[in-house]
Order: sequence, then C-alpha cells, then structure tokens
Amino acid sequence: MNNLYLKRTFFHSSKTLFFDKFLKPVIEASQKREHMVEQLIRPVGLPQPPNSKIQYSKGNSFRDLFDEKKTRRRTKELTLEMSKSGMYDVYTFRKTNGKLFISPKSYWRDDKSLYFPHIVGRSLKKGESKQISIEDKMRGKLNIVRLFSNDIGEKLSSQFFKEPYTLESLSNTPLAKNNTQLIEITWVENGIKSLITKLSVFKLRSNMSERRQRNYFFAYKDQLPFIIRDQLNINNILTGYILLVDQNLKIRWMACGGVSNLHTEERDTMWKCIRSLQKEMKKINDSSQNKN
Repeated sequence: MNNLYLKRTFFHSSKTLFFDKFLKPVIEASQKREHMVEQLIRPVGLPQPPNSKIQYSKGNSFRDLFDEKKTRRRTKELTLEMSKSGMYDVYTFRKTNGKLFISPKSYWRDDKSLYFPHIVGRSLKKGESKQISIEDKMRGKLNIVRLFSNDIGEKLSSQFFKEPYTLESLSNTPLAKNNTQLIEITWVENGIKSLITKLSVFKLRSNMSERRQRNYFFAYKDQLPFIIRDQLNINNILTGYILLVDQNLKIRWMACGGVSNLHTEERDTMWKCIRSLQKEMKKINDSSQNKN
C-alpha cells in the first residue's frame, strides 16, 4: 500500500514539475503578440559557417528531457515558436504588408557579421536533379540571395530589381564579371505544395534563361528548424527576403518585403552595398595574389 502511494505521489509530482517547467511557459506564450517593425541594427546569421555535415537540431531526445540545461533551451525555443504560430504570419503580414523590419542603412562589417546557413536544394535547370549544398555555389563570390516561398513573396522581393539590373538580365551584366551572382531559393513545404511546385517547373524554365536556372533552387523549408529561421529573420513564409552574402558566406546586409513609396531608399542602399562589397572583395583578392 505504501509503495503504491509513493508511486502515485512521485508520478503526480513529476507531472506537475514537467508542466511547470516545460508546458506552462509554452502555453502562456501562445497568446498573440504585436509585431514591432524596427530597423535591423545587429548582424543577422549563425555563429558557425555552413558545411555539408551540419544537421540543425530539431527538438530534444528522450534522454535530453532529463537534462535541465537542454530542457530550458527547448522550452525557450517552443515558447518562441508558440508565440509566432498559427495565424501569426498572416496577421503580421497584413499589418506590415510584408515589411517585417527596415533594412540597415549600410552593410555589416566583416568582423561583426554572422554566417548564412547550410541549405540543401535542387536546381531548376533541366538535368541537374541532384540535391546539392547551396553554399558550395556561393563560396568565393558576392551573392545576392532572394528567398521566398510563394508568389506574393516572389513579387515583393523582385521589386528590388529594375533596369538595368532586372532579375533576368542580372547574370549577363557587368555584375557577373565582378564575381557577383544572383541566387534564388524557393522554400518548399511537404505534401500538396511540393506537388504544385513540381508542376510549375516547366513554366518557370520557359520564362528563364539557362544561366539563371542554374542558380534557382528548390529547398525544403523544414531542413531549418523554427529557431534557426528565427535567428535569420526569415520565419514569416508569406513575404520575401533579400540577403547579401559575401565570399566567406557571411550575411552582410538584409531586407524583406517590397519597395514601397515609403522605403524606396532600401533598393538604393542595396546597390550601394553591393558596389562597396565588390570593392572590398577585390581588395582582399588583390592582396592575397600579391602575397603569393
């Protein structure tokens, strides 16, 4: 009888402890919170450079549940995810028109910048069906990365490109000669959306040059856990993003949404940053050649 009582007491105490430490803060976080549109000041990215061996952690193992430090970290992650789940993306997008933050006034310094993530994707180009680490295509070049998951995000992010540097002409302009390239990544979700994406491939190819198709990738969104996407400020799937990533795979500047009458300077800032980063890269490369 005493043993049974002790077991029940232990079980009840364990459930209460688990709820208080793990579930309670997560449930409380599910309350809708207002999104504040602010200018990016601090560098965005990850502390470690990307490589093909990286696997971003998705939750805790059973053993981790007994590790207080890991449990606290996971609780924090779930709290954040719950606070931005459900209709939060839709609500925030409608409120901001996709402009979730204001881009920085200039690019981030090399010694302060953080890294682009490891992303695996498949090229749009016919015959290149094998999945590759997209960062391998980016290394050693200045990259204008366009990231989106739907037509709305695609159209918004395309507003950063106009004559003489349209999306289609970009690879044929002097930018390409300056070791600068356009990288386009479409987030794909599992299930029906994946099927729709596959059906749209032919239409996409017919509207793009082969050169552009090589650097146009489809990548599954879930390969980056929520907490990683949040660190990168790319969690809202309804809008589009622009990232300038240097030859060492560091994120040097970032924007989101479109170019409205209130934010036309963001497009000008992007191209100023591109020209400055090209000069920086040339200086580094020239210095390296002189040493050799």
